[in-house]
Amino acid sequence: MYMFIDAVKFTETWWSIGSGEKKKLLGIVNEYISDKRPLLFRKYISLRYDSDMLFWIAVEDPEDIAKFRVYINSFLYPYLKEIFSMLSIYEPSPYVNSDIKQFTYPPKKYFIAYPMKKEVEWYLLPFEERKRIMAEHIGMARSHPEAKDILSYTTYSFGLGDQEYVVIYETDSLLQWSHVTEKLREAQARRWIVKEEPILVGKLFSDDDLAPSRLDRGYSK
Repeated sequence: MYMFIDAVKFTETWWSIGSGEKKKLLGIVNEYISDKRPLLFRKYISLRYDSDMLFWIAVEDPEDIAKFRVYINSFLYPYLKEIFSMLSIYEPSPYVNSDIKQFTYPPKKYFIAYPMKKEVEWYLLPFEERKRIMAEHIGMARSHPEAKDILSYTTYSFGLGDQEYVVIYETDSLLQWSHVTEKLREAQARRWIVKEEPILVGKLFSDDDLAPSRLDRGYSK
């Protein structure tokens, strides 16, 4: 399974059109995606300063990702531009016995994703040593009292991007996510990590996000 995360920024043209037109344009994108029948397609309002929306896609054939990029960049050309993207493969971890998730569950409210790269010395360690170190990390994550809500996906990007992994999470609480992440800074595996940025954070998109706010309507107390 191939995964693709695309961070885009809307142009001034997008912000100048009404919420109805925005909804119509994104609806056409949804129709296009539905026809392609991806394993997963979700949209998020970005909570970063340098992007406005995040697309998360999972497909069996990477050619579908190429077609999606051509479509988005052609159809929405006046309205957005790509800022950052990551391509990876989702498959079972060599360090733990687990099946890959099939996305049959409802999406959670928040999405977090970032690239990860490790030092060369990590890969020169014996496999059993790496497995032991990762077991500690995984055990700390699973046993944390605030981790029950968090879904995680470790995907692999060797030879496909500047990073080696793309780590993806879903959660209903950014507060709990931050607490778990802080605790995992104590894991031994942190010694070998050299890259974990940019961190993309988004809120699950809904049509209500396109409605004018009270400030847009000239609301004042």
